[in-house]
Amino acid sequence: MQLKPNYMKKNLLIILLTIFTLNSCQSQSKDKTEMYKTESGEYASESGNFIIDFPMKPKLQVIDNQIGTDKYKIYNYQAVAGQQMIYMAEYIDFPEYVMKSWDKDQAYQQILKTTEAKYGGVFKLTKQEPTEQHNLKGIYYEFSLNPDANVPRGVKGGIKGKIFFVGNRSYQLTYLGEEQELIETYLNSFRLIK
Repeated sequence: MQLKPNYMKKNLLIILLTIFTLNSCQSQSKDKTEMYKTESGEYASESGNFIIDFPMKPKLQVIDNQIGTDKYKIYNYQAVAGQQMIYMAEYIDFPEYVMKSWDKDQAYQQILKTTEAKYGGVFKLTKQEPTEQHNLKGIYYEFSLNPDANVPRGVKGGIKGKIFFVGNRSYQLTYLGEEQELIETYLNSFRLIK
């Protein structure tokens, strides 16, 4: 059986259009979670609805998580500026019933306990206080190296960060590493796009 040239051209055109459409859809969905550089030189996340002054373009890691039977994702953006300098911004859209069952203090405490557990007790919470910036209220926190923990060789510095809630979404900004000048600029630059 011999195919007519017009039939082959038509099928090839359909295949190419399908591939182009699929690639367009993939890049559009990818762009919404990826960060882009703003005119001011800061980075913005359309899906996260925030702007922050990372020292370099961060990489995104999407983590699947679960509370009971409810599944949700953690969007974690990280910029590693050096061996002991890690900048992170993450957001989580918690199931609504979780946020209704917690008051704000419980929600902050849960995130801080999770942060401490994430680092295996190497760091302990040493400071926690209310903070406000760009019409957002939250908490500022610090973790220091835990003298009672088995601290891995070469680990220095501590953790500084802020947590904000907007509806059922939490934003957690974190710096992990040795003390340096850009930490406050980074943490204080966080704001919502709209």
